[in-house]
Amino acid sequence: MNSIKRISCGAILVVCAISATLASCGSDNPEPKTEGLDVKRHTQSRATSVAGDSTDWVYFSFATGAEVQGVTEANRMSRSDWDIAFNRFNMRTNSGLSGSGKGGAVETDKTSFADVTEAPSDGYVTDVEITIRGYSNGAMREKKSTGNLALNKAIRFSGPPPVYTLNDHVFVVRTADGKYVKVIFESFHNAEKKSGYITFRYAYQPDGSRNLKSKSMSKSESK
Repeated sequence: MNSIKRISCGAILVVCAISATLASCGSDNPEPKTEGLDVKRHTQSRATSVAGDSTDWVYFSFATGAEVQGVTEANRMSRSDWDIAFNRFNMRTNSGLSGSGKGGAVETDKTSFADVTEAPSDGYVTDVEITIRGYSNGAMREKKSTGNLALNKAIRFSGPPPVYTLNDHVFVVRTADGKYVKVIFESFHNAEKKSGYITFRYAYQPDGSRNLKSKSMSKSESK
C-alpha cells in the first residue's frame, strides 16, 4: 500500500514539474506581434488658399510623417525632403515638373487598403503642367501650375455649390528618394466640417522594397 502511495505521489510531482516547465516556456515566448507596416493617418494642418491660388501648397514627408515647412514655388525643385503636396484637391509628387525627386503615383484598382500588399513595378505617373481652378467673387479663376494627374483623381470637385467626392481606390506613391507608400484618401473636411483639410491613411515602406503588407488598424485607430 505504501509503495502505491509513493508511486502516486511521484507521478503527481512529475505532472507538476511538466506544468511548471510549460508555464515557464509560455512566459518566455509571448504571442508573436502582427507583422507588417505600421498604418498611420494624417490630416492637413491648414487649408490652402482658394480662388485658384497656384502658389499655396502644403508639403508632406512620409519618412518623417509630418508636414514640411519652408517649401516654396522658388525652392521646391531643389528640395528633396518632401514627397507629396496639396493645394485644395490638387496634388503633387516630388517628380517631373514639380520636383527633382524620383516620385510618382499610380492608382490601383483596389478599394481595400489591406489588399494592396506590393507596389507596382511600373506605371507611375510623374508631374506635368496642370490648370488650377477656383471661384472668387462668383467667377471661376484659372492659373497654370504643376501636379500629378493620377493623384488628382483622388478627390473630384463639382459645383457650384461645391461638392467634393472621394475616390475610394488605394493609390501607391513613390517618394522623392524612390521608396513606396500606399495611400487612401478618407476626407476633404476637418472635424469642424471645413473643406480643404485632406485626411489620408498610409503605410510607408522605409527599406526600399515594394513590400506593402501592412498591419491592421485597431478599432480606435480606424475611427
